[in-house]
Amino acid sequence: MTMAEQNFQIGIKALIRNNIGDVFMLHIPEWGPNPAHWDLPGGRMEPGETFLETLKRELEEEIGVTYIGKPKQLIGMLTNITIPVGDDLVPLVFMIYSVEVEDVNKIRIATDIREDKFGWFSPEEASRLMTLKFSPEFCDLVGNL
Repeated sequence: MTMAEQNFQIGIKALIRNNIGDVFMLHIPEWGPNPAHWDLPGGRMEPGETFLETLKRELEEEIGVTYIGKPKQLIGMLTNITIPVGDDLVPLVFMIYSVEVEDVNKIRIATDIREDKFGWFSPEEASRLMTLKFSPEFCDLVGNL
């Protein structure tokens, strides 16, 4: 594959904070070549979707959230995670949004997704937990919230 032929998957992620400023994260067990890690909710775009359509769909599917206020784009970044596509492992690019939800107490993870648990973490702890998947710039941004 030449540089002009690089393929990427695009993931849309949500940074959700509660009323005391903690960051919501999902735990993903080990899968494929990727070790277990903490992640932000969200997922990959489907053909024909916009970033915000993907954000809304993924949050409803993963954590049952249907109200997301006015999302604010925070950063676009290349992750350290690869995604199997056919016989290849392709890089994953994230677009990350700050999202307000109507009632954080109603968040529930779906039973049919890979993620196996969730938690609320201080910005400093969230920043430390996300270093496997997220860029140093984004981890610094989260740690300084």
